[in-house]
Amino acid sequence: MPPPLGGAPFAPFPVVPALPHGMKEKKKYKLEVSMKRINWSKFASQGTERVFYAGLSLVLPTPEKGLVPCLGAKKPVEESEEKKAAQSKKKIKELRVLDGKSAQNLSIFLGSFRLPYEEIKNIILEVDEEKLSESLIQNLVKNLPEQKELNALAELKDEYNDLAEPEQFGVVMSSVKMLRARLNGILFRLMFEEQVNNIKPDIMAVTLACEELKKSESFSKLLELVLFLGNYMNSGSRNAQSLGFNISFLCKIRDTKSSDQKTTLLHFLAEICEENYRDILKFPDELQHVESASKVSAQTLKSNLDSMNQQIQRLEKDIENFPKTQDEHDKFVEKMSISFLHLLIGDLSSLIPCLSVYST
Repeated sequence: MPPPLGGAPFAPFPVVPALPHGMKEKKKYKLEVSMKRINWSKFASQGTERVFYAGLSLVLPTPEKGLVPCLGAKKPVEESEEKKAAQSKKKIKELRVLDGKSAQNLSIFLGSFRLPYEEIKNIILEVDEEKLSESLIQNLVKNLPEQKELNALAELKDEYNDLAEPEQFGVVMSSVKMLRARLNGILFRLMFEEQVNNIKPDIMAVTLACEELKKSESFSKLLELVLFLGNYMNSGSRNAQSLGFNISFLCKIRDTKSSDQKTTLLHFLAEICEENYRDILKFPDELQHVESASKVSAQTLKSNLDSMNQQIQRLEKDIENFPKTQDEHDKFVEKMSISFLHLLIGDLSSLIPCLSVYST
């Protein structure tokens, strides 16, 4: 062999190990999408003659058609950027009508119930018993913008997408006529049964106590004895020869003391009963409900009933003045006047006679 031309000799070509018989070199893929990795132990080319990989001839699918969509790695950086962009866009929506505190309270309310704005509106319009709750209406009444603010937000309905979420909610609710009157009426409806149930036990206790007092013979004799003693002691005064006395005087008997200040009219009355009218002493056994009735305030009862009656009258007036609507979702007048209002008046009317017994 002749010597090479001048200069350094050529480096020998690397020797590529021959693949075992029946095996082909595997294709090298250039991926545009990162894939999830498989943690396996790679075989060396030597020593694979007897493994079942030799001689394989399966026609393999195109990975892009199924493998990439299924097992392609996600791009957290891109999603994070999209999320940041959305958050940045959200932050730049400045309040146009509401003040910061009102908007914050409204945001907390909306975040708590997580209902679409249109769904909340339809629940109110339809008086949807299945979805209505005392908590929902109470929070709406508490956090709802004032009517002038709702009117201002209604003017911005064409700019809905540019508004902050609390103001978007205000735009949706601004289309509901007499919104606050509706909410107050619905809240009264939701709370009415509870209010009646809270009052009824007191009224029943008072009613039963009054019936027991009227029917008790021993208590009647006690009143007769007190009347006799009082007329005797009042002889010659303007209160003499009284045909009766206000029952509240019984609480004052112990305040009338003897001349030596050592005993009272109550003690004297008890001694007379012990000596001559022992049947009168049985009257406590005939008055089982008086103790519980004595804890009831007639003034509070009357105040509660008067308040409920005023709310019913206000609701009746609101329904009478309610504007006609073509909205098929609006069932406020139908549901509040036909079924509910009649029930309210019936329940309230049944309580008033009980109270009148107590008052007299």
